[in-house]
Amino acid sequence: MSRILVVDDEQLVRDLTVQVLERSGHDVVSAGDAKGVLELLERELVDLVVSDVVMPGLTGVELLSVLRDRHPDLPVVLMTGGSAEPERTTKALELGADGIVYKPYSHSDLIDAVRTALA
Repeated sequence: MSRILVVDDEQLVRDLTVQVLERSGHDVVSAGDAKGVLELLERELVDLVVSDVVMPGLTGVELLSVLRDRHPDLPVVLMTGGSAEPERTTKALELGADGIVYKPYSHSDLIDAVRTALA
């Protein structure tokens, strides 16, 4: 069982993502913004971060950049509306995102991206 940190400023999306991952057997914690992620990672270990791209404060891509500096081996999967932000998706891939899930995502898309990132 892996410990996954889900980050999304939209409570409904965050709760759904947590629920999908818990049902697939993962231990899941969550945060509503990038600041919460950075604080949580000072206290706890996680195996993977699943983050929204569009958030107030640090975006998911900016968070990915910070995580690459502070936790270079921590896998990160980003969730995005995709077509509205192709430049962010390209930047995320350049920074080494371990997966990208396009919203609205199917449960199997999310689980497959997580499985691949953890492998």
